[in-house]
Amino acid sequence: MEQKTVLIAGASRGLGFCFVRKYLEDGWRVLAGVRDESSLKALKKEYPESLYPLTMDVADTASVRQAAKEASYITDRIELVINNAGIHAPSSFEVLENADLDECLPVYDVNAVGPLRVVKAFLPLIKKSGQGLIVNISSESGSIGDARRNKEFDYCMSKAALNMATKLLDNYLSGEGIRVIAVHPGWMRTDMGGQNADLDPYETSVRLTELFAGFDRTDRNLIFMDNEGRTLSW
Repeated sequence: MEQKTVLIAGASRGLGFCFVRKYLEDGWRVLAGVRDESSLKALKKEYPESLYPLTMDVADTASVRQAAKEASYITDRIELVINNAGIHAPSSFEVLENADLDECLPVYDVNAVGPLRVVKAFLPLIKKSGQGLIVNISSESGSIGDARRNKEFDYCMSKAALNMATKLLDNYLSGEGIRVIAVHPGWMRTDMGGQNADLDPYETSVRLTELFAGFDRTDRNLIFMDNEGRTLSW
């Protein structure tokens, strides 16, 4: 069986790093987009023929384009893309009066526009798979219908924008046999989620790889979902 290829953006730590490990264990070729490749040195030694780190900053168009060019020398197609790169603003958890709203723009750039840069640059390789799947790692915090928070303007608004980007991409790429979904992975024990979170990131990666593998591509209403594949409110 021909080795499948997954591109993971934001692969240096947390859930992204766990995705890299899980897909390598499952026999995939992994293109790991990171700003610093040193985080993947140990895994590269363990999987020298399957792991390909790509220096890629999703906030830098030239960086993403160069990563896509390098990827084209490694493989002629990509079956799965996981857009996992994401950040919070330093003052995200402050109330409005204390929040620095100028910090919002870099968050939108990474969390909402970054995945678009990745899809745009890698689209020729994604199209060649015939049945590509693009997964944008979103958050329940991006749900307007279920919004209960009263701060984190930067993060919540960026994820709502990412959800809209997901819907637009799914509409645009439907004729190419490509599906695009937004997935809330759950509250995990990562640098962003903190150590009091409910979920282990590696266990979450296992759950999500199963979800992606069994995803019902024919249900075009299923786009924004939780880690069990249940629809979330826009």
